Amino acid sequence: MQPLLIPLKPLLVFIVVMARCGGLVTFAPFWGHKALSPQIRVLLAVALSLALTPMLMSRMPTPPSDLLALAPVLLVELVTGCAFGLVGRLVFSSIDFVAHVIGFQMGFSLAGTIDPSTQAQTPAIGVIAQMLGLVIFTGADGHHWLLLATVHSFEVAGPGGAHISATLAHLFIRLSADALATGIALAAPAIVMLLAVEIALGIAGRAIPQIQVMILGFPVKIMAGFWLIGASLYFMPNAVRAALAVMQTGLKQMIAAM
Repeated sequence: MQPLLIPLKPLLVFIVVMARCGGLVTFAPFWGHKALSPQIRVLLAVALSLALTPMLMSRMPTPPSDLLALAPVLLVELVTGCAFGLVGRLVFSSIDFVAHVIGFQMGFSLAGTIDPSTQAQTPAIGVIAQMLGLVIFTGADGHHWLLLATVHSFEVAGPGGAHISATLAHLFIRLSADALATGIALAAPAIVMLLAVEIALGIAGRAIPQIQVMILGFPVKIMAGFWLIGASLYFMPNAVRAALAVMQTGLKQMIAAM
């Protein structure tokens, strides 16, 4: 009986692709949501690698077969995939920031829940906003953009060919600043309106001492906050699309910086 021979190049290419895809599904929005168990994310990385390996086989040189030479290559590929996922996470964090600020101003921070994506205490409205953002994100094919950018990166930087440069570090710093600026811009109407409600309640409490401002303040702020959220739902898809455009530009710049 002839022994079963497994071609070495497809196996090595699969391992390299799985390392980069594994880094992607660790941090990327939707792909790496913490509500998914680690086992599901491992299976997702394996499935993506199985689908991409035949397409990338002819475009990639053969990775080194020696274990000592292959280990640094896999480490670079894992860091590269994490960097692609982190680009999406930084841009998407602006929505989390807006929801956290609005929920805090409305008084929902007193009844927080554990956000599965950050493992931190978050107002309930923050979890709702994150789910809505994920729906728009997947509806606009944002998860496909991350996957396409990862595939295209193999044409620019082969196995172990990605370089961490000052341009790449500057890109992440700018994306972090843009995410914070976008979050503040989106949360500004809520901050101004709820601050005006606070001032009005303070004036009413001084003018009419019989009013229980603490008891009256919670329902008034919640009502004003929900009214503002309802009025801004029309603009929510455009805001998410603008954030996705920033993410797409960041992915292109990251590929160019590699």
